[in-house]
Amino acid sequence: MAIVKNKMLDISGSLGGFSFYQRKDSDKTILRTKGGATRKMIEKSPKFALTRLNNNEFGDAARGGCSIRLAIFHIRHLADYNFTPPMNALCRSIMKMDTEGALGTRRAEFSKYHHLLDGFNLNRRYPFNNVVKPPIYCTIDRDTATATIQLPELTPGINLSLPWQYPMYRIVLSIGILDDGGVDRDYAASRPLLINQPFTTPWRLAAQAYKGETIVLQPDTAKKLDNDETLVVSIGIEMGTLISDAVIERVKYAGSGKILITG
Repeated sequence: MAIVKNKMLDISGSLGGFSFYQRKDSDKTILRTKGGATRKMIEKSPKFALTRLNNNEFGDAARGGCSIRLAIFHIRHLADYNFTPPMNALCRSIMKMDTEGALGTRRAEFSKYHHLLDGFNLNRRYPFNNVVKPPIYCTIDRDTATATIQLPELTPGINLSLPWQYPMYRIVLSIGILDDGGVDRDYAASRPLLINQPFTTPWRLAAQAYKGETIVLQPDTAKKLDNDETLVVSIGIEMGTLISDAVIERVKYAGSGKILITG
């Protein structure tokens, strides 16, 4: 490792056989030669057996994150940042709670630890709880894969704070199924990840109060959840703009969402 002292040489990345980078704890540019183990060594060498086990778990955590993203398909467009890395990290934390499996074979047992997903926010700038401030109560019936959501009364400027300057808003709700262990090769073909179309309230003026209502979400086909299945209930708020007197269009990159509850 070498330190570049020439302040005029402000570069980062690769140049020939060298790599330039900076560390968080230093304002200096560090120079090192490229190197490291080859892919073949990592895949075959006994020296990298532990690395292969960790790689297996990282891959399984990524597959678990993929299954969650599919379960919240109808609200994930509301995210304002790349939530995949923190979601995968959450799946890895759940895998570490599997005390029976060995490293490299541990599973993401969502059915046991689904509460760790509750309240997962898709937004950093305007989290859902900062927009819709009252608590939203929800109950789940696993025998029918049904969720009952009590939407509260909302008054703009009081308990509804809309930071986006658009004239209309609506609430969107959906349910999906999450299977233990994430996604395997036959998962998508053997059962649907999404078990209903989303429910959306009518468009309302951004200055208009909402009286609240009780919404029941149920699958298109009656279903009893298996022991290794988890129902994921997600909620979001979308903004709209008038295209004509009769047509309202959803505004991209405006809104907020989260996982409401799982069970």
